[in-house]
Amino acid sequence: MINSIAEHNNLLVAGLCTFIAPKAFLRGILSHNTKNGRVEKPVVTLSFDCDYPKDVEAIPAVLKLLKAHNIRASFACVGHWIEKYPREHLLILEAGHEIVNHTYSHPDNEILNPGRQFRFIPRDEKRQEIERCHEVCLKVLKYEPKGLRVPHFKNLFTPDIYGILKELGYAFSSSTWLTNTKSFGRPFVVKDFNIVEFPLSVCPLHPFSVFDTWHSLNTPRLSHRLVHRGQESYCGLFSTLLQMGEETGAYLNVYLDPWDVPSIKGLSDVLSRISDASRFRVSTYEDLLSEAVIL
Repeated sequence: MINSIAEHNNLLVAGLCTFIAPKAFLRGILSHNTKNGRVEKPVVTLSFDCDYPKDVEAIPAVLKLLKAHNIRASFACVGHWIEKYPREHLLILEAGHEIVNHTYSHPDNEILNPGRQFRFIPRDEKRQEIERCHEVCLKVLKYEPKGLRVPHFKNLFTPDIYGILKELGYAFSSSTWLTNTKSFGRPFVVKDFNIVEFPLSVCPLHPFSVFDTWHSLNTPRLSHRLVHRGQESYCGLFSTLLQMGEETGAYLNVYLDPWDVPSIKGLSDVLSRISDASRFRVSTYEDLLSEAVIL
């Protein structure tokens, strides 16, 4: 039944499960998210989406926090902001982190490209958005991304992206979410394209929503605000997700908005837990691909 729900084939049952016992439901999914059925030390990928100037301005603070915990992470970066703020983006690479292509203008971005949802723009424009960001990375940062995150993912994600990535010689994507996969959130190779997809983890209270800082701290949804009570709640849910990872040995892929990070009290304690090598392995997408650790 879990597999059927995870593929969105039974939304009524999914709604009941998430309303009655969302944490138990998610843990049941994660229990299938292991290598060869073995419970091993969980692998965690942390990523940050740099969508707005306020995100870019927060990069130094994020890097300082990551350095304090000896964590390497992945940053999804927008080409336009790389051009405007080259120094901040160079700091990411100088600190040993990974940059992921996040398109040139982040279609549907309220500042750069309002009203043009990535899902609905023509295929050739999608490709141009990815190519232009790639070119900016090469020119400004002397860096060549190997992976992509589509703008906003979730309902703006479409599988046609894999064909574009194959044409451009990319190796991976992190553009969909756990309960939209047949792999129970484990990274998988997309058939016919040889692109690895790293699905994002979902909220323990809303298993059909990506777990991110926006979802927990800033969303206008009343249903989320009633159960997400600010920073303490966010860190508590993050800890719950980590506990599920430890119990099941599942792969966890968590992303945050950089501008939220400096203000989240308790986040440093969560990162201390993740950085404990006896409990978790933290790695970027590119490193996991090169070592075939979790595939």
